[in-house]
Amino acid sequence: MDRASLFPGLLAAFGVVLLSGCSTDPLSEAEALPALEYLVSADQAGPVAYRDPAGAVSPDGRWLAYVERERIHVLPAEGGAIQVMDTGLRSVRYVAWLPDSRRLAARGLTPATGVQWRIFDRVGGTSLPLWPERTEAPLPSALDQLTWSPDGSRVAGVTRTPDGTAVVVLDAEGRTGEEVASGPRLGSPAWSPGGLLACLSMESGRQTVRFPCGATDALFDDQEAYGGLAFSPDGGALYYGVPGDEGFLDLWARPVDGGTPRRLTGFARDAYDPTVAGDGSIVFRSQDYRTFVATAPSDGGPSVPLTTFQSETPTWSWDGTQVALTYGSWRHVTDDIHYPDIAQEIGTVSASPTAPHEQPEIVVRASPSEDQGMVWSPNGRWIAFHTHVDSDDIWLMPADGSGEARMLSQGGDETGWPRWSPDGRWIVFTSYREEEGGGTNSHLFLIGIDQETGAATQPQTRIDLGAFEHEIIHGEWADAGETLVFEAVEAFGRKSLWRVSRQGGAPARFHEYGSDQIHSGIGVSPDGRWAAYVDRGPGGYLQIFRVPVGGGLSEQLTFDPTHKTQPAYAPTGDRIAFTVFSYRSHFWRVRP
Repeated sequence: MDRASLFPGLLAAFGVVLLSGCSTDPLSEAEALPALEYLVSADQAGPVAYRDPAGAVSPDGRWLAYVERERIHVLPAEGGAIQVMDTGLRSVRYVAWLPDSRRLAARGLTPATGVQWRIFDRVGGTSLPLWPERTEAPLPSALDQLTWSPDGSRVAGVTRTPDGTAVVVLDAEGRTGEEVASGPRLGSPAWSPGGLLACLSMESGRQTVRFPCGATDALFDDQEAYGGLAFSPDGGALYYGVPGDEGFLDLWARPVDGGTPRRLTGFARDAYDPTVAGDGSIVFRSQDYRTFVATAPSDGGPSVPLTTFQSETPTWSWDGTQVALTYGSWRHVTDDIHYPDIAQEIGTVSASPTAPHEQPEIVVRASPSEDQGMVWSPNGRWIAFHTHVDSDDIWLMPADGSGEARMLSQGGDETGWPRWSPDGRWIVFTSYREEEGGGTNSHLFLIGIDQETGAATQPQTRIDLGAFEHEIIHGEWADAGETLVFEAVEAFGRKSLWRVSRQGGAPARFHEYGSDQIHSGIGVSPDGRWAAYVDRGPGGYLQIFRVPVGGGLSEQLTFDPTHKTQPAYAPTGDRIAFTVFSYRSHFWRVRP
């Protein structure tokens, strides 16, 4: 009996739809979906700036590698002890096995070099940069989505060009190579057993499979396809993802030489990214992504749900009666292709409902693009928010919806959530800028504002923090409008809290902690005494903590076994709102 049959409750919890009859999709064969074997789950550290944890089965089918908390985990595909290897990288979003089933490659970021590929040895537990002695252009850091040919003699990857993208093939040492295809947006290269490359091509808003990768025409045009791509061991079948009616992907199989495609999965969220072992078994991942808003007493206590629909980034109205939040159905795989045009809207709910809200009470902003991080002016006349419509900036609009929104900041790059000072005179936010020596870093920016008219009284100004070099994640006001508290990342897994004057100067660090969630945000109590932040509790869950502004002993405020992020104090000081989230990849196997 397979594991799916043993644990039907587990499948239901993961959002699996088990069909005993034929599928209603006219493109699929009239037969039941294949049985699934659950393998393992991987957690992700937060809902902001992260992607589904990556993973792949080894070519011999014996090992599964996946990424969790920036570490590579390797376990026997049939179950057993898990080997954990530190990557030394941040934002590891891609892993690929080499043909020997012993080594695997991972792509991530380092402070010194930026993007880097490293090779990990599961037997020795060691790692080295990919092609460390290679000097030819393009550099390995310019290559993405690397994949090794079945015989190990060639490596294919995707690189950016002045006109879009190109798929290139290099030899095993990365020394000689050639461009095999170019186009506006190519991706997901995959080797067939016969040594030809397939890839995805996005043109005119539709993504298709090209096989061979440089072919002029799509392999088929009756479905839109999403990666990754994988071939059966005999090369007769291609596996890929297809969006359903709700936009989430299911895994499909299609004969390469033509014929009827077959749907292999029926999940409530994305099921995709197949890798295939030599025995024909398919390993893929499904997505478990849920976010809600809850509250707890500001001095610690039980969490109380505020919403039961997908929502996050709470902020309070100045009278404490309303909570603004970001809501929608984002975090599809397709979002990355169409970003920033995703279903991420802004709404409000009452702060003290008799039962948790099942939907927003008021829709504040629902543009075709990403909207989030709303904050009211103290007099309630205006709202400021972050949007990707025509820019990546802070925008302003009347709170009653009586006028059009207008861009307030300029030159935004990964701009964060705005915060309005209690005296109504200032809006502070973070945004990234290019540095003189190369690379980018995040800084605090300030805009003077008249909350009566909504007019800017001082243009956007970067707050001068002198020689401060750490990445600033989020800023909050510690008083009426003279002092700021901000959160910074000092190194992977190490964050700190700082205090600085609105006028700038050398910041003073008053707390350091070991959180591995980057964009978690902070909150400051209305009296300026406490700073709330996110760190892992004794049970391993990300919880809300507080520490005195200026330094002192920290206190844990939440305790239930769920992950938390984005704390925000109520203006009355008695409650704190936060996002509760579950973000995982579940890995499954389908046997031939």
